[in-house]
Amino acid sequence: MNLNDVSLFIRIVETGSFTSAAESLGIQKSTISRRIAQLEDDLGVRLLQRTTRKLKLTDDGEELFSRCQPLINELETARDQLSATQEDPRGRLRITMPSELGVFMMNDVVSTFMQRYPKINLEVELSTRLVDLIEEGVDLAIRVGELADSSLIARRVAHVSRALYASPDYLKRMGTPKTPDDLEKYECFGQLKAHEYWEFEGWPTAVEVKGHLKVNSIAFAKEMVMQGHGIARLPRVYCRNCVQAGELVEILTDYKCPLIEINAIYPSRRHLNPKVRLFIDHMMEMIVDHPWVTEMMITPASEVPGQSPETTLEHH
Repeated sequence: MNLNDVSLFIRIVETGSFTSAAESLGIQKSTISRRIAQLEDDLGVRLLQRTTRKLKLTDDGEELFSRCQPLINELETARDQLSATQEDPRGRLRITMPSELGVFMMNDVVSTFMQRYPKINLEVELSTRLVDLIEEGVDLAIRVGELADSSLIARRVAHVSRALYASPDYLKRMGTPKTPDDLEKYECFGQLKAHEYWEFEGWPTAVEVKGHLKVNSIAFAKEMVMQGHGIARLPRVYCRNCVQAGELVEILTDYKCPLIEINAIYPSRRHLNPKVRLFIDHMMEMIVDHPWVTEMMITPASEVPGQSPETTLEHH
């Protein structure tokens, strides 16, 4: 049984004729006749007795009308409310993102989004943990770096430029590496994983780096570098002022680090929560005009050559 046909049947009864229903809905009378006939075939009963002068419900038609009219009215009310919500967005939007990204860049995005859409209630979790969006009911994740395979949808937001940094004191004590292979002799701060390999443009192989510190915070890694404990791979935006002040030195400048991606992750492309789309579009707009754009060397996804900005992360 097609609910659209049931809704059409309800409209015919309410307006009193096929002609009136057709006029109110803006469709052909013949289309209504065909769909009601299909509904009767689906149910195996006659719903309406039709004559040239009037329309009369059968007993089965009376039963269907009395039971379905309140339900159809509720569905239409819900539809109208949802449509109104899209035109005047409101309700809860749950987002998760890394702490440093939230503090140093996304704060402006969130602030202006709240001003633009005051009826949307934001719940923003700043965390380095990998949140299960579906299990925990999170609408959107902003993630930095390599993405794990999953059935989620990824839309690339930006690329961020990185480089290697050390303190002048550390380089004075240990010497300055000349090539990526030299890094094997130095303390390099990696992420929280068993093995970490750093790649460089213009260098044939990735270099496995080791050190006595693994950390999941670039702000903490930067502090350890400034205190002379080793070398870290950091976004340029975090280090520019320190380099200018002579507190940090960019090293291996002839061998660029690959750009790191920022991606927006959400559960499904189909029936996407309108508030998620609003936030992503707003974020893309704000990043283009963000005061740190040139310093971060961010390239909007729409300008990345040869790559699609939206990708399904399938299991392999």
